[in-house]
Amino acid sequence: MMTIPEIIEALNHPPPNTFPGEALSEAVAQREAITPELLRCLESAAADPAAAAERLDEMLLFFAPYLLAQFRETRAYAPLVRIVGSPDEIASQLFEDTVYDGLDRILASVYDGNPAPLRYLVENESVDEFVRCSAIDSFLVLLDSGQMPRETVVEYFRELLRGKMERFPSFVWDALAIAVAKLPAPELLPELRQANEEGLLDPEVSGFVELEQELLAPEANPRECRQLITNVIEELEDWDGFQPFAAWNGIPPETPAFDDKFLPPPPYDPPQPYVRGPKIGRNDPCPCGSGKKYKKCCG
Repeated sequence: MMTIPEIIEALNHPPPNTFPGEALSEAVAQREAITPELLRCLESAAADPAAAAERLDEMLLFFAPYLLAQFRETRAYAPLVRIVGSPDEIASQLFEDTVYDGLDRILASVYDGNPAPLRYLVENESVDEFVRCSAIDSFLVLLDSGQMPRETVVEYFRELLRGKMERFPSFVWDALAIAVAKLPAPELLPELRQANEEGLLDPEVSGFVELEQELLAPEANPRECRQLITNVIEELEDWDGFQPFAAWNGIPPETPAFDDKFLPPPPYDPPQPYVRGPKIGRNDPCPCGSGKKYKKCCG
């Protein structure tokens, strides 16, 4: 069995392209003992996010939110909001892809019952746009996990549509429009139409015609419920950053180790003029061939 200092060190400085599965398993097994250390890590970063962003060789701050989310540790809620609510894209530097994929579920997993911090993230223009999008999506996770009634979510989205958000186009407006459709909340269609008429929605991201169709016929587009974080290992073990170099460069795993300085240079392809392809509808089949709808796959 690993000691707590050994777990912390293994999570803080894992070997490159190596997933610290054993250390994470030990952390879960020793939940009570390691929780104070994880909370101290968050509190330290919340006190000075800019300084924490300069220590990118330390990975504990990346793993801590996932572990605390699995533990349903509500004491992590306030410091986590302070960290991701930092300006100047510090959240993206600290948490990398978590900001784009997972933050909504982490926030909902450590939610302490007070929606004010989430509202702060959504409404504050100085916060990273993608953090704001995740904060909007976290209301859907709170709804699906039974922590917030539908009426509360709908009313807050109505407040945003009617003036709680800045009136200029952004990814945040697109995320809000898509969240309204995902609820679905057809009662907010008039407000959504107004936002579209004002040019607040990007037709390439949140095509209004398709959103309207989803709102008027929700049974044709059943949405997938978003779950809380329940298993940190399953969440992270397949991330590209934890795979060997060969795995994400298309090199067979059995290929002997090599020095990439001996690789031949890639063939030169002259640049081609960009031609915009046809617009893909959110409900169209994804062009990647997965068989899923575009909005649930590459979209």
